[in-house]
Amino acid sequence: MKKILFYTSNGISLGHLQRSCQISKAIRIKDRKAKITLITSSLKPSIFGKFFDHCVQTIPLSDKLVQEPFQEARLENTDVVLSAFEHFKPDLVVADFLLGSHFTFYPLKYALDNSPTKSIFIWRLGEIKNLADDLEKEKNKLGYFKKIILPYDKAELKNTLILKDSKFEISGPVFREIDKNKISFCREKYRISSKYFLITITLGGGGELKVGKCESPSKIVENFLKIYPQLKKLIPNLKVVISIGPYYNKKNMSKLNVFGEIKVVEFEENFLELIHLSNLVISPAGYNTCQEIIQAGTPAVLVPLWRKNKEQFERAQYLKKKGIVNVLQGNSPARFLKLITDSYNNLEEMKVNFKKFPELNAGNQDIAKIILNLC
Repeated sequence: MKKILFYTSNGISLGHLQRSCQISKAIRIKDRKAKITLITSSLKPSIFGKFFDHCVQTIPLSDKLVQEPFQEARLENTDVVLSAFEHFKPDLVVADFLLGSHFTFYPLKYALDNSPTKSIFIWRLGEIKNLADDLEKEKNKLGYFKKIILPYDKAELKNTLILKDSKFEISGPVFREIDKNKISFCREKYRISSKYFLITITLGGGGELKVGKCESPSKIVENFLKIYPQLKKLIPNLKVVISIGPYYNKKNMSKLNVFGEIKVVEFEENFLELIHLSNLVISPAGYNTCQEIIQAGTPAVLVPLWRKNKEQFERAQYLKKKGIVNVLQGNSPARFLKLITDSYNNLEEMKVNFKKFPELNAGNQDIAKIILNLC
């Protein structure tokens, strides 16, 4: 029986957890007897489904911990992680977190030093163009892992030397495929019909770190509410669903009740099916959400957010060049309104551009195969 331990961290989004869930699901398909444990700082680890036999909770990074010395919390997490290693005795550790986070890396490093275990790292890059610099800066951390898996389409990394290093594996992006059985469920739940023009707004996890200078996604909702009356005049049959994310600041919830006709949900389990039914998506340019937009084939207005790097801005421009999204930079409601109306007027052309987009192969199964082969 193969024993696999996933180690993830999420403080403002859900991307690391979501990838781990999809990879775990793929492992289950290949090996039903595998025992899988999750160590995570995510507040709601079962939000995407129950793919793990055991779940161990660690303290997530917060503004309070950033402001104050976080040594005590990090040491507490270290004890939790080491204890999990000793209890579950995994054959392989699969790590997926922000590599630059010392708060998250240290507990794993200590556990690997004191309970040696084979490990691999799922590396979502900060900025592809800075890959060479990141390799040099993070070489000590990367040295802890037997294999580094890059969940990207090879075309995105075609100009990088990393392709020649056998330690690195480009798997293809990790994403969930549309479940046709859940499309009708979403249609009924949100009363979606062809008479409406449906805009779905998603904030991803919906979180923010003020001290960490992570830009808040709440500005997307705030600017949308400012332009909503004008937008309603331009699109009389407008219907709006906002998925705010489980990390969204609940103090801002009252602002969402300005217009009773807007449907607000904390989290939609069948989000991919919902945006497949939508006419337009408004979203930050997070890795997972962008993969879902591509899978759904739904045009979007992306609002890239600062996340200690320009990763979202890089990804948004990449998709803009493909002709499937428009991109808002800055915080101008007038510009926001123009981009939405431009998308509305050019929707069919944007849909056609999805057909020109290279078909992506999900890396879920390939990563699962690598993991099982290393166990």
